[in-house]
Amino acid sequence: MYGRFVTALWVLAGLSAVFSLLAWRKREGPGGTPMVVFHLALAVGASSYAVDITATALSTQLLARQVATIAQGVVAITWLYAALQYADFDRSVTRRAVGFLSLDLLVLVGVFVFPGVSLFDLPPSGSVGSLVVAPGAGLTAVFVAHIATILIAALAGTIVLIQLFVRSRHLYRTQAAAVLIAALAPWTIALTQQYFLQIPEDATIFAWGVSGIAMTTGLYTFKTLDPVPAAQETIVEQMGDGTLVVDIDGCISHANPAAETLLAGPEESLVGQQVEAVIPTWDSLTVDDEQADWSELALSVDGQQRFVELEVTPFADRFDGLVGRLVVLRDITERKRREQRLTQYKTIFEGVSEPVYVLDEHDQFVTYNDPFAKLVGTVEDSLVGECFETVLGQMGTEPMDGGSEEVLIRTASGEQVPCEVDAADIELASGESGRVGIVRDISQRKEIESELAMTTERLETLVEAAPLAIVALDASATVEVWNPAATELFGWRADEVLGDTVPVIPAENRRQTAELHAQVLEGERLSGHETELERKDGSRVDVSLAAAPIRDLSGTVVGSVSVVTDITERKRREQQLELQNERLDEFASLVSHDLRNPLQVASGHLELASQDADSGVRESITAATDALDRMETLIDHTLTLAREGRDISDPELISLRETFSRAWDAAPTSAAEHRVRDPPEHVLADPDRLAELFQNLVQNAVEHGSDGATPGAGPAADGGGVVTITLGATPDGFYVADDGPGIPPDQRDAVLESGYSTDDDGTGFGLAIVETIAEAHGWELTVTDSEAGGARFEFSGVETGSQGEEPTAGSL
Repeated sequence: MYGRFVTALWVLAGLSAVFSLLAWRKREGPGGTPMVVFHLALAVGASSYAVDITATALSTQLLARQVATIAQGVVAITWLYAALQYADFDRSVTRRAVGFLSLDLLVLVGVFVFPGVSLFDLPPSGSVGSLVVAPGAGLTAVFVAHIATILIAALAGTIVLIQLFVRSRHLYRTQAAAVLIAALAPWTIALTQQYFLQIPEDATIFAWGVSGIAMTTGLYTFKTLDPVPAAQETIVEQMGDGTLVVDIDGCISHANPAAETLLAGPEESLVGQQVEAVIPTWDSLTVDDEQADWSELALSVDGQQRFVELEVTPFADRFDGLVGRLVVLRDITERKRREQRLTQYKTIFEGVSEPVYVLDEHDQFVTYNDPFAKLVGTVEDSLVGECFETVLGQMGTEPMDGGSEEVLIRTASGEQVPCEVDAADIELASGESGRVGIVRDISQRKEIESELAMTTERLETLVEAAPLAIVALDASATVEVWNPAATELFGWRADEVLGDTVPVIPAENRRQTAELHAQVLEGERLSGHETELERKDGSRVDVSLAAAPIRDLSGTVVGSVSVVTDITERKRREQQLELQNERLDEFASLVSHDLRNPLQVASGHLELASQDADSGVRESITAATDALDRMETLIDHTLTLAREGRDISDPELISLRETFSRAWDAAPTSAAEHRVRDPPEHVLADPDRLAELFQNLVQNAVEHGSDGATPGAGPAADGGGVVTITLGATPDGFYVADDGPGIPPDQRDAVLESGYSTDDDGTGFGLAIVETIAEAHGWELTVTDSEAGGARFEFSGVETGSQGEEPTAGSL
C-alpha cells in the first residue's frame, strides 16, 4: 500500500512541476503568480511527503516532515491568494488576508530554525510510514494551530470560488466545472478518506493537487472566464460613463468612480443615498419592465450645473425577478456648452457687421453672412459648396501674426479688393472640423500705407540730401540715424556709429548733453543751443543744435532728433564784428573828443568877440555860432549812429507804455499830442535804446509835422497846428504813426539812409538811428501811410508778452 501511495505522490510532484510552467506562461493574469508558487510548493510538499514515508531514519523523516508541513502551508495560502485575485477582491483586502495567514509560515520557519520547538512528540526511532502516524508520535499545539490555519484558508477559498461560480452563470461549461472542482475538491477528498477509504496516510495533498490542476486548466487553458464577473466589474469600474445600481427600494447600492465624480461632491459618497436625492426627476424616468430611452437632464452638483444623458435598464435574478435597475450616466456638459456656444456664435454670426464666412474641411463654403455676400457681390447661399479659391484674386497670401493673412477678394464685377482675413479652426455642428474667417476691407489702409511709404521715402531722401547734419537717437542715446551731412561734418561714417552711442560729445560736455537729452525725452524742444563738438580727427567745431522729441503712435517719446548747424564761420564773423565795433567805438570817441575841443574853443572866442562887435559883425558871429552848433549836433548823431550798430546782448521784458512815456518827456513835444491804442503790454528789448528809438520818431514827427516847422518849437510855433503821434499794436509787434504830411513812397527807403533829410537844418541821422536800433533787436522796420495820411513806422518780429510770462514772437 505504501508503494502505490508513494508512487502517486511522485506523480503528483511531477504534474505540479508541469502545471507550474503552464501557470508561469499566464503569470500576468489574475491569480497567475500565486498559482506558480502553489504548484511549486505542492511539488516540494509531495516530494517531501514521499521521503517522509519511505525513509526509516528518524532525522530524515523529521526533516522531510518539516519541509512538507511548510510546503503545505504555502499551498493553502497561495490557493486562497489565487482565488481572491481571480474573484477581483480589493487588493488591500487580499493582502491583509494573506498576510494574516502567513503568520503560520513564520511560526513553521521558526520551528525549523529553533530545535527546542517541535511540531511532534517524536517516537523512539524511525519507521516506514509518515512520521505523523508513526507509533509513539504525538502532535504539538503548534501543529494543531497549523492545521487550523490550513482549514481557514481552505474554507475562505472555497467560499470565494463558490460565490464566483454562483455569480458567473454565463461561464463556459469547462470553466464552470473547473471553478466548481477547484472549490469542492479539498473537502470531497477529505470526507471520502475519513468515512469511506481506509488509508493510513493523509490523502488531502491529492485534493490540493486536483484543485490546483482544475484552477490552472479552467482559468488559463481557456483564456480565463469570458466574460467573468471579475472582468465585468473591472470594466464597470474603469469605464468613462457613470453607472449606478439601484435596488427595488430606490437606494443606490453601487456607484462606479465615474458616477461618483459626476454626481457627488468631493467628500460625498453615492452609496446608501436614495436615487431621488441624487436625480430629482427619477420618478418620471424609471420603467419597471422595459429599458428606458436616453434622456437629457440638468443637475446641480456642488454648486455647478452639469448636463447628463441617462439610460435606465431593469435587471433580474436567475428566476427573472426584478432586483434593481442599472443607471448609465453620460456626461454631456461639454457638448451642451459647445451647443450653447454654437448658438451664441450663430447669433453673433448673423449680427456682426463685418463679412464672415465658414468653410468645411475641404475649404468649401458652408455659410456666410450678408456683409460677405455684399462684399463679393453675390446673392444669399449662391456660394455654398463652392471652394474658397473662387473668390480669391491673383495675389499670394502674406502670413501675419495671430493666424491672419492678406488676400485679394474678387467680386462678381471682377474688382479685386484687398482684405485682411482672420481665420480660426472650429468644430461644425456635424462634428467635422472647419474654419471660420472674418474679413476686413483694408483698401483705405493700403492707400494710407502707400502714402506713408512714399512720405517715408521722401523724408529719408530729405534726410540723406539735407545739407545740415541730422542725428536721431533712441531713449538710451543710441544712434539710429546718421545722414551724409553728419559724416561730412564730423568724419564718422554711418556704419561706424549706428547702434552705438554718439561719439561727437567732448568729455567735459557729456553731463550737460545728457541733461539736455533727458529734457527732450520729457517732451521739451531745444532750439539755438550753441556748443562745441568733436570731430573724428580730434578737432573741435562750433555748432548750433535744434532738437525735438520723437513719439510713437501712442504719443510716447521714444527718442530725439537733432539738427546740427556748423556755426564756425558765423562765430568767426561775430568775433571780427565785435573787434570792428570796439575799434569803431574807439574811433568815434576819438573823433568826438578831437572835434569838440576846437569847436568849444571857437565858440568861446566867438562869444567874447560878440561882446565888443557892432550889429553887422554880430550877425556874422551868430551865423558862425549856429554853424558850430550844427557841427556839435552832427558829432553827437554820428557818435550815436556808430554805437547803435552793436548787437543787443542782454534784452529784458519791459513795459512799452512806460518806455514811450519816458521818450515823450525827453523829446521837444510842447506842441504835440500822443495817443496809445492797446499796444503790447511788454516787449523783449533794451530799455535805453528803445527809448532812444521812440525819441527819434517823436522828434522826426514834430520836425516834419507841417511846412516851415522848426526843430525847437514844433508845428504850432508857425501856426501849422498840433501834430498827433499814436502808439499801437500790429499782429507781430507795434507801430508809431503821426498825422503829418507823410512820406512819399519813392522816398521811404531813402529816409532811412544816413545823412538824408528834407530839412535844411536836419542832420539826416534820426531815422537811420531808428532803423539801426530795430535791426540790433532783430526787428523789421516798414514805412507806410497812417490812417490820417501821415507816416507810419511798423516794427514786426517783436517778442511780446505779459510780465511773468515767457515772451512770444508776435503775441499780443
